[in-house]
Amino acid sequence: MKLQYITDDGLADLKGNFKQNFSLYYLPKDGAYFQQRLDEKGWLQDTAVEIRPFAQDLQVTSTAVDDFREKKEAEKADDIHNAICIHKAMVSLPPYLAVDEHIWAALTHTVLFDFITRKRADIWEEKKVEKQKKDMYNSFFTFTHNGKRRGTFVNCIASLWWGAQMVYDKGHREDPYWLVPDIALTGYPSTIVLFSSSRIMTNKNISLGLFHVVHALRQQGVKISRQDIVAGIRYLNLLGGMSIIDMKPEKEIEELMRSFYEDWFAEQEKHKFSLT
Repeated sequence: MKLQYITDDGLADLKGNFKQNFSLYYLPKDGAYFQQRLDEKGWLQDTAVEIRPFAQDLQVTSTAVDDFREKKEAEKADDIHNAICIHKAMVSLPPYLAVDEHIWAALTHTVLFDFITRKRADIWEEKKVEKQKKDMYNSFFTFTHNGKRRGTFVNCIASLWWGAQMVYDKGHREDPYWLVPDIALTGYPSTIVLFSSSRIMTNKNISLGLFHVVHALRQQGVKISRQDIVAGIRYLNLLGGMSIIDMKPEKEIEELMRSFYEDWFAEQEKHKFSLT
């Protein structure tokens, strides 16, 4: 099947009438209304990108868990499964289209509408109406005041694709998605936000080089926190300001990151010792 996009007129209509549609169709979870309206107006158009059906393969198990820790683990498992599922179905999506709101708005208002209502069930339970509106808007659209790129990295659907894309490892024949769980270990959504703050992380050599080292350290028993990931990305940004880092091969990035983390964790140990 062809990946579809929503036309400018369709996107303008949905966004312009969001406040009215909020109580009429979004809150009642009436996805059929949006599908029918977009079809009737001819606002859905095919792209040249071939994808396979995948909505039926997505899972949401975390909403059925009451215990906080178990719920967080279920969310991680859901995010890993769904990120891989969405990326596999849309593996041929070029990155320049993956930052286009027209693509994601078409998906969120058609085949993925029901999935969003399940994945973000907390929004429908929200008591503060203004927060509810904001969170719901950001779930169905991707453009934010910080720009379209960041918007796609924080949207609950687009971010799943982008996370898998950043660490998709074609050189790993057995499982090109072997690094996706490493993103989820520091919280899938929050780790993707880190990616959005650094343009050099869209370079596959850089993102793979970083996470190859992160994975190897974890295999050695080193606990890698979100702060450690932030430090690694900052270091890469610093290097990017001093050299043409995006021209370096993946192996060289790995060597740089291994050296960085050796020094980083040595300093952490010194600091820990100085406080005791």
